[in-house]
Parts: sequence; C-alpha cells; structure tokens
Amino acid sequence: MKTKLSYLSILLYVLVSSQENSVINDLKFSNYTGYPKKITEITTFSNQDIDKSISYFDKEGFLTKIEYYNAVESEPSHKRSLNKIITYNSKDKAKRYFEAFNPGNKKIETTGYFEKISDSLYKRVSETPFRNISLTKLFYFDKNNRLIKTEETGIFFETPVNSIILYTYTPQKETLLEDVIKQKKSKLIYQNVKLDQHENPVYEELADDHGTLKQKIEREFEYY
Repeated sequence: MKTKLSYLSILLYVLVSSQENSVINDLKFSNYTGYPKKITEITTFSNQDIDKSISYFDKEGFLTKIEYYNAVESEPSHKRSLNKIITYNSKDKAKRYFEAFNPGNKKIETTGYFEKISDSLYKRVSETPFRNISLTKLFYFDKNNRLIKTEETGIFFETPVNSIILYTYTPQKETLLEDVIKQKKSKLIYQNVKLDQHENPVYEELADDHGTLKQKIEREFEYY
C-alpha cells in the first residue's frame, strides 16, 4: 500500500511538472528568444511622448517585475520618475497573479492574473476598481508558440472596450488593429529592425500603411 501511494505521488508530481513546463513563458509572449534577465524598453511616439519600462525575468523566462517610468515635467526630458511597479507571483505557472503598486501613494491599484486555458489560448484579467477599469484579454498562439491574435473586452474609465489585434510575420511583421465598437481598423508595419546576437530586436520602427512613422522602440537586453 505504501509503495502504491509513493507511485501515485510521483505520478502526480510528473503530471503537474509537465503541465507547468508546457506553459508559454512571458518571453515567448513577446516573441523573444534566449533568456534575458532584464529588458529596458524606451518607446518614442510621433508626438514625442516617451514611455520607459524595465522588465525583470527569472531563469525560466517568467516575469518577476516591471517598472514603469514617466518624464518629470519640471526636469529635462531624459530625467524620469518611477510611477508604477507590477510584481508577479509565478508559483503556479498555469495561473499567475500580479498586482500594480503606485510608489507615489504607496497603494496597490490594480490586481489580476494570467491563466492558461489551452495550449494555444491564454487569458489575462485585470481590475482597477477605483478608476472603473476592468479588462479581459485573450491571447492566441500558433503551433510555434507565436502570438497571432489578441482580443480585449471590458471597461476603461467608463468607456467600453472591444478590440482585436492580429499579428503576421511573413513577408514582413505587421499588426492589424480593429476597434470593434468604433468599427475602425488600422495597420502598423515594423521596419528598420535591428537584432542582437540572440535575434532579439534592439531597435524597430512602427509605421502605418501610408509609411508615416508612429513610434520607434529601443531595447537593451541583459542575459543570464
């Protein structure tokens, strides 16, 4: 009897481990390769607004933390202040919880989770009650674990959200954005992409289908 229980325990452990190993990690969510432990990303938009974030990953490629920075209005544009920190609990790989912390008021403002629905479908749910924000986002992957579509629904500052983004990789990488509520579609095409030795993009530009530059993204990867 004791031997049988030991066998069942081992079998259960193998099944749980197999399920966790099959979960797509956060690096693959962004189509990154290798194992970066830190990614610094700076996005400059066409109106010259700038976003900066620093993402931290464990050795399995799952996010542990993201820091978001804003420009300080009274300082030169290159000086920035930390305005949001998202931390992740990845103990259960198939359903990982996160929370967003505001360093200014020292409060947790957003909570949510990532959940694996199937090998090709994942779901993210987030909620910021005091700002009337509640969003659900579905992520669809192809057989190569590449993101091919997202669908997002919910409420954002009392405004209904229903959007779809399609991702294509040949002959050139591009995204097709559709606002279902406003019945509006737009396209972004990646151009002037520069890769590092791990084939990850350290620089890329996104332009619309008329060739107008919408944003440029610069990244710095630090690997294990």
